[in-house]
Amino acid sequence: MSEPTDLTRDEYTEYIYDLTCFGKPVSPETADDVAEGIKRALELDERPAFLEGLAERLTELGTPCSPLDTDTMLVEMRSRYKSVLGIACPRAVIEWVRGTTPGVTNRRNNYELCYALVMDFQQTAVFFQKHFLTLPWCCKSRIDAVFLYCLYHKKPYSAAAEMLKQSQGFVPQENANTSTSRIFQTILETDNDEEFLRYLSAHCYGSEQQFMLAKKLICEELDDLKDSIKNDGRHENISPERLNSLTVAELLGYRYQLDTKGKPVNELPKRFTESLPNDVTLGRIINGQSVSYELLRKTLMLLKLYNFYTAAGQTDDRNEIAKNLMDFHDEVNNALISCGFAQIYLRHPFDCLLMYCANSSDQILTMHLLNERN
Repeated sequence: MSEPTDLTRDEYTEYIYDLTCFGKPVSPETADDVAEGIKRALELDERPAFLEGLAERLTELGTPCSPLDTDTMLVEMRSRYKSVLGIACPRAVIEWVRGTTPGVTNRRNNYELCYALVMDFQQTAVFFQKHFLTLPWCCKSRIDAVFLYCLYHKKPYSAAAEMLKQSQGFVPQENANTSTSRIFQTILETDNDEEFLRYLSAHCYGSEQQFMLAKKLICEELDDLKDSIKNDGRHENISPERLNSLTVAELLGYRYQLDTKGKPVNELPKRFTESLPNDVTLGRIINGQSVSYELLRKTLMLLKLYNFYTAAGQTDDRNEIAKNLMDFHDEVNNALISCGFAQIYLRHPFDCLLMYCANSSDQILTMHLLNERN
């Protein structure tokens, strides 16, 4: 089935949701079904999510354009960085406008672009989730905390730039004793620059202290999965390293970590395959080390898929599949919300394929078959 080309962005989102969650359940034994799911996700991956959002916002601001009008958008963005922010448009942003997928590591670039587009607090959050396809407001990070404070309290960009400069020497705390939700709420309740900077100096954390609740929830889900591996009678006295490898194999399929020499070209979308867990990164999560948001979110969602459907069992009944899918959808969203993560968004290729697997008679097998194409 080809995707419709005449739908608005919101209509297209609803179309993908209905097709993925309420369409005919997938039969993992049918090669065409698996191929159709991959095709759908690839179509999502190929859509210029960032340029769609940029064109929409520039049109709202009085510069009509489409995602294809990159020259027009580039001229306007250069002008906006100069007039609104008083700085030159960064090379990274220029490349984004030319079609490169936006990075999310140097998050100052992302927030500055939202400032250049005169976005408020809520608009910035939506743009991060729908067009950068990542999480806004990682407020244990100094840069995120400054932009959260300034955007929420409607401070000018010059204030954000000055606070980033003043906080540059803040020493990250070694122990994360304050929850992310508490830090977030305190920043929203504080509307005094000096008071905010004092608070930030005492609540500025390094990367290893980020996403502590998510790591805890992942470890709890891992314990359940590993118990089932150790109790199946085949893996007694197994080493922790080997157990991590078997865990990844259970989540993604036994072929996922095999030697790629001679394998066919990857058929899966990049936004699905990047930041998937392996035995090394799983060990980093377990040991509380620094890992990316994308890795944590995908690992948590994959574990939820495996443990939920292991408990629910297999069924060919379409009504039962639909009921389990909605229960799974709610359970995953509740976990994501508790961690401060972005909820399921069906226009993200990973989320689309995860829910595609959920709408199946054998959800875990479908995930494994997808990863055989990786």
